[in-house]
Amino acid sequence: MTIYRHGTEHPQFPQPQSQTPTQCQLTPQLFDFEYGDCNRKMPELMRARRACSRCPLAPDCLLWALVNKTLTPVGIFAGTTPRQRTKLRDRLAARLGPDWINVLAHQNRAARPSTAMWRQAS
Repeated sequence: MTIYRHGTEHPQFPQPQSQTPTQCQLTPQLFDFEYGDCNRKMPELMRARRACSRCPLAPDCLLWALVNKTLTPVGIFAGTTPRQRTKLRDRLAARLGPDWINVLAHQNRAARPSTAMWRQAS
């Protein structure tokens, strides 16, 4: 398993970007959560989850947050809390093995045709 320096994004999983600002970019304080905040901030958590549920970047955001653990120790990403992401990472490791990030990267490459393939098809 490859370990990246703290604060370094995994090169195969860049942070998702949007042409228009997303709710988390417009109101980042809504997505500011730490361990233990869920019970204390339940109404805010529900608002953040609703915003994430409407975001077209949510699937890619979740994958980015799971893979880039050092960049996401706190906060709501794709409607998940830090504790939920830890559980999801554990489940991925149990299902795909300790090198689960590279397994996901391989699956991602296989599922998304490269731009070179698109150029050849046109």
